[in-house]
Amino acid sequence: CMRALVAVVLSAAAAPSLAAVTCTISAPALAFGAYDVFAGTLITSTTVISVTCTLTGAVNTTVPYTVSLSTGSSATYVQRTMKSGLNTLGYNLYTTVGRTTVWGDGTGATATVGGSLSLTTGTRSRTGTSTVFGAVPALQDSKVGVYADNITMTVTY
Repeated sequence: CMRALVAVVLSAAAAPSLAAVTCTISAPALAFGAYDVFAGTLITSTTVISVTCTLTGAVNTTVPYTVSLSTGSSATYVQRTMKSGLNTLGYNLYTTVGRTTVWGDGTGATATVGGSLSLTTGTRSRTGTSTVFGAVPALQDSKVGVYADNITMTVTY
């Protein structure tokens, strides 16, 4: 039985607005576990992205934000790829459990995910969360190995 251990590492970036607010983004790695090339079903996994915004000024405000995800090493959203040396394994990241919309930067057929946080001088910091739904398609002819990719998360507020 051929198996591969696969994971996606999410890294963070922030694109701030001019408001008296700071926001950070974080998420644990999304791990798919072992991949069996002979299994006829896709494997799925999830992770949660957290956006934490903090009021740094003295005026209450509501902060709308948008989270985008990069293509990773594949340079395309059509099917992201994880690598193990020169070998690749296809996967993608989605906005819903139904895996119908690819989470990307909003270009092409991809979508971003957003939210809104109300910050006050009484509650200066709040966190919003969004689930990332990952899937590795079945029956890919891949070699045994540890596969990984790095995705950059960007929060724009």
